[in-house]
Amino acid sequence: MLLELRIKNFAIIDNLQLMLGPGLNVFTGETGAGKSIIIDAVKLVLGDRAASDLIRSSEEEAVVEALFDISAYKGVMNVLEEAGIPGDENLMIRRIISRSGRNKIFINDTMATLVTIAELGGRLIDICGQSEHQSLTRPEEHIETLDAFCGLWNIRKEMAHCYSKLAVLQGEFDNLFISAQNKKERQELLTHQLKEIEAANLREGEDDEIKREKERLSNAEKLFAAVSDVDKILYSGEDSTVERLGRVINRVKEVAMHDERLLPYIEALNTSGFQIEEAAAFFRDYAGKISFDEGRLDEVGKRLDLIMRLKNKYGRTIGEILKKKEEIEKELNNMERVDERIDELGKVLEDSRKKAFELAASLSKKRVEGALKLKKEVEGELASLAMEGTVFDVRVKNEVTPAGSPKLGEKGMNKVVFFLSPNPGEEPRPLAKIASGGELSRIMLAMKKVAATGRVPTIIFDEVDSGVGGGIADVIGREMNEVSKKHQVLCITHMPQIATYANLHYTVFKETGGGRTFTRVNELKGDAVVEEFARMLGGTKVTDKTREHARDIYDGARIK
Repeated sequence: MLLELRIKNFAIIDNLQLMLGPGLNVFTGETGAGKSIIIDAVKLVLGDRAASDLIRSSEEEAVVEALFDISAYKGVMNVLEEAGIPGDENLMIRRIISRSGRNKIFINDTMATLVTIAELGGRLIDICGQSEHQSLTRPEEHIETLDAFCGLWNIRKEMAHCYSKLAVLQGEFDNLFISAQNKKERQELLTHQLKEIEAANLREGEDDEIKREKERLSNAEKLFAAVSDVDKILYSGEDSTVERLGRVINRVKEVAMHDERLLPYIEALNTSGFQIEEAAAFFRDYAGKISFDEGRLDEVGKRLDLIMRLKNKYGRTIGEILKKKEEIEKELNNMERVDERIDELGKVLEDSRKKAFELAASLSKKRVEGALKLKKEVEGELASLAMEGTVFDVRVKNEVTPAGSPKLGEKGMNKVVFFLSPNPGEEPRPLAKIASGGELSRIMLAMKKVAATGRVPTIIFDEVDSGVGGGIADVIGREMNEVSKKHQVLCITHMPQIATYANLHYTVFKETGGGRTFTRVNELKGDAVVEEFARMLGGTKVTDKTREHARDIYDGARIK
């Protein structure tokens, strides 16, 4: 049960605290006073998406807090335990909306996620408003109503999972079948590609080695001339570097006896001589190995051209070409098994299809059984809402393909449509086509009473009196009062005939001050309730006769 609601800087509400009680809590007030804003705030703590435009102008954040009594609802405690959130008999949910976008959610002062409060919300409050009126007129929504009544969500979840798996398997099977049809052409192409790569006999790094070799072959004469000259200068030519260095060493030796500090440098000069001789030997050997083979240069050029063509076809590097070769081999190997794989997958697909149809058949059976029960209970509730003799049918039919076979979907294979005959002797017709606004309101209330029993502690009715007159409103009010004996009920209404059955009556109004508008809420009792009824009946002009009528409505509910 919702015990307390605090709203700060939300839309035109600056600071509001509501203490709610068991039974029927009614909210009345002028259009635009802020009644729906209160419901929007409740939706926020139940998991609705937050937007910064909900924040009151000139403020940086909005805060909505809701305190619940959950002592009798184990399902709520289970959600808290799974989320690792401590809990007792009370539950506090707080949402903070910030203009900076750093929104926060707290459950019992523990940071939480939107997923968690959405999961809690479905177990705490059921909101019934004009959108549900609309859902009654949309046949595609009727299956959701029936499944909720029958408690089929677990099997629906299993059905959706099975159908999703079946769709994936069917897609894979279709692709394999197409592959099998195109197998020969594809196999010939892959075989040609594999042979082309294999014939090249590539190895990693080969292209870089060949490029270096081509560079040497293309510049053989330059290289030979250069290293030959270097050898002559260093060693084999007249007055070479080695000879001149030898004369330097001898000259230093001649005077070293006069200054021992020269001795270490003689050794250094000897070492340099050895290194120069070694370098000269390398250059002589290098010159002797230089190739002037034009045939080899042509061969290397063709090899590089081949590698470049393969790169253009199969990958930017030799490594990628070799990887492509592995992929081709794997695909060819799989092609050899495609027929075998089709047989294997066909059996798995058939098993999955069989399971899906079994689940769909189970859903169909439960829906047919539940449809009879829903019909009986809704007709009973409609009788208590001054619609005696009304026939309410729930028709469950199989969806079919153009070929006439059952059509599977994630919800099974059924189409559910509500039919109504409000007048005895008339054939039931699709509810969406014949129900009036008043009838829709009562049908919705009847369904809510039937479906919500024991499911959630609090039900909110948001202006469900749309399109009804005073007499029907009185019937709806009495029925809401009956519902409120098992659930806490919050109701926004413009009809005094409904509000008169309230256990707690709140009026919502606007006031201005300092150039700003504020929403205020006051609890009404006694004569203040009668005066509010008179306003609701007479609008801006309230007469003594209007007040007398309001008093009759107020007193009449207490006599009943």
